[in-house]
Amino acid sequence: MDIFNRSNRKTDNDLFSDLMFGTRKAEADNQEGESSIDYMKLMENVETLMGLYGQYKPVIEKLNFSPMIEKFLKKE
Repeated sequence: MDIFNRSNRKTDNDLFSDLMFGTRKAEADNQEGESSIDYMKLMENVETLMGLYGQYKPVIEKLNFSPMIEKFLKKE
C-alpha cells in the first residue's frame, strides 16, 4: 500500500476530509457573497431580549446571583 500515491489523495467525494477540514469551495463562496445577516430580525431579537430582561430584572436582583457568579470568575 503506497500512502503517497496520488490516487489515494482526497477526491471530491471524500466525506471524512470534508467533515474534518471543511470544503474550500463553500468557504470561497461564503466570502465572496454578500452578508447573509438579516439586521431587522437581529434587532427584533435584541429588542425582545431587552424587554424580557426588563421584566425579570427585579427577580434577578432579588435572587442575588452575584456571589455565585464571583465564585466562577474567581481565579484560584
